[in-house]
Amino acid sequence: MRPRAIRSVVRAPALAALLSLVAACATGAGADTSSGAAGSGQITLHVGDQGKYLQTLLETSGQLQGLGYHVVFDQFNSGPLVNQAFVAGAVDFGVMGDTPAIYAAAAGVPVDVVAASHTVGPGYTLVARPGSGVRSLADLKGHKVAYSKGTANQGFLIQALATVDLEQQDVTPVDVPLQNIGEVLESGTVDAATASPQDLITYTRAHSGAVSLINGQNVSSGYTFWLATRKALGDPARRTALLDFVGRIVKANSWNVAHPDAWIDAYYVKVNKQTPDVGKLIWQASGETRFAPVDGQVVSAQQRQASLFLANGQLPKNVDVSGEFPADVQGAFNAVVAAEQK
Repeated sequence: MRPRAIRSVVRAPALAALLSLVAACATGAGADTSSGAAGSGQITLHVGDQGKYLQTLLETSGQLQGLGYHVVFDQFNSGPLVNQAFVAGAVDFGVMGDTPAIYAAAAGVPVDVVAASHTVGPGYTLVARPGSGVRSLADLKGHKVAYSKGTANQGFLIQALATVDLEQQDVTPVDVPLQNIGEVLESGTVDAATASPQDLITYTRAHSGAVSLINGQNVSSGYTFWLATRKALGDPARRTALLDFVGRIVKANSWNVAHPDAWIDAYYVKVNKQTPDVGKLIWQASGETRFAPVDGQVVSAQQRQASLFLANGQLPKNVDVSGEFPADVQGAFNAVVAAEQK
């Protein structure tokens, strides 16, 4: 692992272009400015959450009790928007998929990976609408495919196409906000889409002739990254709070695995407004998540995907992602993950 002092970053004007790309990736996917707060003390951690997932997980598992610092949750609709918040200095800590973490590395956003979780399960599915003429991945060539640029949704699409020697430019990509994928697929204006478990279940229930081409269990690394700003990590008191906070997230995730019914009710039913039956189906399709040590295997998975993005014309130059994985941060936070995961 390279020492912090010799990180490789993209210089201007490429940096400026990539920062613009980080913002452009989030176009149309507005942030929810509502916040939730917990804890007490002099330190405040501003947390970039998505869809109230982390906030609900910590609240429901009881891991927000007894905090010696404040936590303020800001809600965003996608990883690119969390990146924007990092660039603006609005959050200290955030969660995102592997693809927006690559864009953060490419743009030199001053953040480090403090933890990585790995999901085993279907996750995203490339689904073709009935009557599209698409029966296999190879049939996608020349067809319209809905995806959301800069998100893990796009990374899944590129990896899926690579399994049949296609690149993103071989299809007609239709970039839409992440939360609108299901609506665009339902409208019939695209031939296929990278559907989340919720979108897939809703669509296939209404369209029995839909074709599921491939899912994330076959092609995706499944990594979710938990990042903190270098400014926060450089402050001893804030770093101590972050170490404690990550430990609580790991314990909350173990609670989630052990209490699926309570989690389905808290998140899929009460937050996402699904029926209990549909909530259970979404939970089953989402897969099981466990935290993994941040090590060479994780870094290599990110580097392979960055190279795939370059080959697909999605990055202006090769990106060395190792700059987001400094050894001192890995050592400290890996110890917390190992101690707290059940």
